Amino acid sequence: MKRKKQNTQDKSALQRFTALPAERKRRLFLKSAVSLGVMGAAAGAISGYDAKKRELHDLTSIGAGKPVVVQIHDTSCPICRRLKSRSMTVLGDQDEIQFRIADIVTAKGRELQEKYGVQKTTLLLFDAEGNLVDTVFGLQTIEELEQLFARRFPSVPA
Repeated sequence: MKRKKQNTQDKSALQRFTALPAERKRRLFLKSAVSLGVMGAAAGAISGYDAKKRELHDLTSIGAGKPVVVQIHDTSCPICRRLKSRSMTVLGDQDEIQFRIADIVTAKGRELQEKYGVQKTTLLLFDAEGNLVDTVFGLQTIEELEQLFARRFPSVPA
């Protein structure tokens, strides 16, 4: 019995594979193909998430020709996360008003927070030229955010 195990270990993976019955080879091939597909989809999702996260934290868009809503945000704050979710819901997929996050755990986020002297869970609204047009403190409802954005950015289609 020991000798048989020793012989199997000495064979290369290719030799062991070629010795398998055709049905077993087919199953291994299908499992491998599915695994590669799943890993590829996961890698694509992670890459897409990372790109979106980088875009959300890119504060260089302030004053670059479009109105920008910047949330002063702390990732450990549940109220901040709710405000972020509501703001993103209101702004949706539209391209006219950009939404950005100034995460106070990063140097750039803290710098913006200190520049305007605000606390977390705050929205800073900038016009297309980068001028601060409004500061909104605290958690807002979706309806309040819709009214706020329509009032502060009237030339931007909803």
